[in-house]
Amino acid sequence: MLLRFLILFFFHLNLFFVVAQHNELETALEKFKNNANLFSAHIGVQLIDSDGETKLLSYQDDKLFIPASVTKLWTTAMATRTLKPKYKFKTVVGYCGELDTSNHTLKGDLYFLMNGDPSLESRFIEQSFLNDLRQILIKRKIKVIEGSIKIIPADDNYHTCSQWLWSDLGNYYGAGYSTSTFMDNMVELYFNTNFSIGDTCKILNVIPNSATFLLTNEVTVGNQNRDLSFAFGVPLQGERVIKGKLPKRNSPYKVKVSMHDPKDFLNESIKELMTLLNIRELNNSFTLNALTDTLMVYHSPELSELVRIVNFESNNNYAEHLMVECSKEYTDFLHIDTAATFMESYWSQSFLNEVYFSDGSGLSRKNLVTPQAMNGLLVHIMKDFYPNEKECILGSLPVSGISGTLKYIGKKTAIEGNFIGKSGSMGGVRCYTGYLKKNEEYYPLTVMVNHFLVSDAKVRRAIENLMEEIYLAL
Repeated sequence: MLLRFLILFFFHLNLFFVVAQHNELETALEKFKNNANLFSAHIGVQLIDSDGETKLLSYQDDKLFIPASVTKLWTTAMATRTLKPKYKFKTVVGYCGELDTSNHTLKGDLYFLMNGDPSLESRFIEQSFLNDLRQILIKRKIKVIEGSIKIIPADDNYHTCSQWLWSDLGNYYGAGYSTSTFMDNMVELYFNTNFSIGDTCKILNVIPNSATFLLTNEVTVGNQNRDLSFAFGVPLQGERVIKGKLPKRNSPYKVKVSMHDPKDFLNESIKELMTLLNIRELNNSFTLNALTDTLMVYHSPELSELVRIVNFESNNNYAEHLMVECSKEYTDFLHIDTAATFMESYWSQSFLNEVYFSDGSGLSRKNLVTPQAMNGLLVHIMKDFYPNEKECILGSLPVSGISGTLKYIGKKTAIEGNFIGKSGSMGGVRCYTGYLKKNEEYYPLTVMVNHFLVSDAKVRRAIENLMEEIYLAL
């Protein structure tokens, strides 16, 4: 009799806590939905229990939303599964002809076989392709190249997504895909802004530079304390027009724009290295067109590190390169558009009519995802990924209030350090997806807000409050 009583007691006690929790969660959601700052917005929310099966909270979770950068979670999850965490990109440096060691002369051409490594001389990694090249040239004591330096890309094209906005293409986050990608396909411009309001700023330095890269500077000194400059230009168009305003500063102000052609910048950087090493390039003609020998094989960091950079830094360029790399065996034409079609097909097997992709980074407004699918991906990662794959993804995600793109969400609140995930934002779009961590359990949570008319800060604050109230109710 006592055992039966205790069973009934704990059953009703548990039921009481479940009902109370449900009421708290629903109250938090209603408060969020009724926030005056979101009156015009398209809102989607879904929270799943740590079992990955029980839906604790939902609102319009089957509707399609513009995901912005949370798209990167789909890209990196696909790359982790198909390429595997230890995958490395490979760039080969070799020659055709004969290497005359006695005369320190290469009687032929120096070849660079490019294969779409997004990290080649990237600002986000410590290892250096150019430094490794320098060491091998010194070791082999080459002083004369009778032929030419030839950069041979796997695909001699440089392109962006056909659905990206014109206003994005000239800026660093709109840099495209190339098998000859170099230094993140990004150029840093350093401006002197120490002039009167309205005066034209002066470009002091361009890093890296290329003779084929032309700049038209229309940037003036503004009275606001932030970067309001922007660049216009597309792949293979040599000119970048820089417009807008920069704040008045005593020190140089850095602005980042996209390269017009990474292969040009790579070529000039290699030739600068040759000059520093006193290596002469004679540009004589040779008929050989196949590699005679290999001087160096340069490997990128492991995929797990590239995935970390994509999600932690919200790096668009790395994301597009990983997506294209995944599609190589399945598409005849290396392009962001065709790779996005492949990614959509890949994920539609599990999320039919819930995911539509135009790119791998989320820069396109044509991407569409449901909150239900986002949480489905989070559950898939936890349940179906091998341990090293799961570690690759979870280790790449920023932590709320502490790191990466989540550094300022939930700071000094209950969710500081207790949410790992991905954020996504652009004009009128603010999304979060990831795991709330409580009592050693992981609760998949996705909040997506589109088409709001107030400042991004107000929407972020509303989402932050919702996440905190959900966490406290768990």
